[in-house]
Amino acid sequence: MGLFDYNTEVPSFNYAFYQCRNLKYIPEGLFDKCTEVTSFDGTFYYCDNLTEIPAGLFDNNTKVASFHSTFSHCESLTSIPAGLFDSCTEVTTFYGTFYKCKSLQTIPEGLFDNNTKVTKFSNTFTECSNLKEIPEGLFDYNTKVTDFGGYI
Repeated sequence: MGLFDYNTEVPSFNYAFYQCRNLKYIPEGLFDKCTEVTSFDGTFYYCDNLTEIPAGLFDNNTKVASFHSTFSHCESLTSIPAGLFDSCTEVTTFYGTFYKCKSLQTIPEGLFDNNTKVTKFSNTFTECSNLKEIPEGLFDYNTKVTDFGGYI
């Protein structure tokens, strides 16, 4: 049994693990039964020691509209799994999703291909100082975006 298997109607996990500074990993399938979630704002905000995100973490969360600061300040995170947001076709904001993920080195190709309703990408990768390259065409399918701004 998973941690949230009986919480199937939860609409928000906003700041659920905020400042869990010693959290090193997220269990696979953590949100699999939570099919009514619309917001993961700040869910893992300031989880400094989180090193990886399990593939398929949001596969069953098809109603999510916001990933605002979801992994912000996860300074030990080195990569993002391919297809992480593929099932989340209702998303409108990725504002600050990976803000200050200082160890992040790569972004998978096609990360946002299925997120065609997004309007905000501001600060999504701001201060990701170890990022080595940005995949060509990363935002090709995000034609409704009105904000790519960043904090300087």
